[in-house]
Amino acid sequence: MQDIRRIVPVSVALVLASPMLLFVGLRLNPSLDDVYVNLSFHFWAVTGTAVVSAIAAIVVILSARSIRETRLLFLALAFASIAAIFSVHGLNTPGYYLHNDHHVSLIRVSAYASILVGTCFVVLSAATLPTRAANIIERFGTQIFFATIVALVGYIGISLAYPGWLEWVPTENAALQLVMSLLLTTIIAFAIWRYADAYLFARLPAQAAMIGALVLLLETQIAMLWGRGEFTYSWWLYHALYMASFVVLFAGWAYEAARAGTIKAIGDALSMRDAIAQLERGHDDDLLELVEAIELKDVGTHGHVRRVGAYAVAIGQRLGLNAVEMRQLALAAKMHDVGKIGVPDHILKKPGPLTDDEFAEMQQHTERGGQIASRVAMLREVATVIRAHHEKLDGRGYPDGLAGDEIPLLSRIISVADTYDAMVSDRPYRKGMSHDDAVAELRRVTGTQLDGACVDALLGWFAERGQAAA
Repeated sequence: MQDIRRIVPVSVALVLASPMLLFVGLRLNPSLDDVYVNLSFHFWAVTGTAVVSAIAAIVVILSARSIRETRLLFLALAFASIAAIFSVHGLNTPGYYLHNDHHVSLIRVSAYASILVGTCFVVLSAATLPTRAANIIERFGTQIFFATIVALVGYIGISLAYPGWLEWVPTENAALQLVMSLLLTTIIAFAIWRYADAYLFARLPAQAAMIGALVLLLETQIAMLWGRGEFTYSWWLYHALYMASFVVLFAGWAYEAARAGTIKAIGDALSMRDAIAQLERGHDDDLLELVEAIELKDVGTHGHVRRVGAYAVAIGQRLGLNAVEMRQLALAAKMHDVGKIGVPDHILKKPGPLTDDEFAEMQQHTERGGQIASRVAMLREVATVIRAHHEKLDGRGYPDGLAGDEIPLLSRIISVADTYDAMVSDRPYRKGMSHDDAVAELRRVTGTQLDGACVDALLGWFAERGQAAA
């Protein structure tokens, strides 16, 4: 399994790098960079790319909980911008809308601008905006969306009515091309970094697809600006890369939607930067708000985090943990299920027992939770605790099969608290146990699954509160 995990990223990197290797080979060997003129193919290739970009914008809108969600608003506008501006590039193919006129500047500017404007919106979708700016955008999101659409329609209208209006732009100026290339490379690289950060957080297919699409978009602008000339193979390569970026995008999105059983999962995955921002801010209210949002995905577990936290703290106090350990325990108990961010909705919301495959998917939340915690400064010290909260004393737990004292004490405490709350809580497919039955079950699995000292501490706390089992 570890070998596969190493091979897959390397294979993906090689596939994504291969177009640039081809491009460099063509540029270094001009005799191979032949000319292939096919205006019809150009028109339909560009039009097809514009259409799928428009479809991508529609998918983002449909998958958003609200068009006023800042990140998804900007992402929808990114795809809408590419669709509208690049369509002008296609419509001005000689022999089509403009018949035999060939307005080079309009065609080139539309190609460059489609990537520039689109990636600027992508960056806005990935950046962490100041709170005030984010609030304004959320408040006026609908107006911003339609105002931008009007501007894009205006660009199309002006370009078709006055196709020579951009002839003043020095599109063949080498210095301008260099500046454009550096600017686009910087913008796209920033967006790749931000979406990669989100992917490392939750490992969701839609996020991986965005990274792949952005890498191909980066290569697109290089081939666009530095190809040998119109209708050469290196020039055609940028058209192929542009379309390929959307093929990768839709493949990842389709898998995300199929995996989760809802198109809304795409929007949830693409807006994951908000969850990361909350964790990075590290405010208690933000952290609890994030965990409660995860709870809402898991039918029947509302309030679970608060209850587990209360039980865990009670156990820790009776075991005599010091102040540092108590702080770590409270934090780990609050965040123990953060790995459920990456679990498909159809599993979390299933109104019945899980299949073996579904349970295997659910088990991954401990490993994912540990990975998330290890990447967030304020959670790093409890990453191993979060990872190990489903381990069992007899070594039959997951994800690492730890046994006995190999399991961190704080994990053993959370395991007892988590187990008790799970047993007494109602689920769509069963009623929760009574307190007495749950206590009996805790005693039964003490020494094999649960730590006896932790169980005794919880039962002692119940006794103090007048909840001693019969």
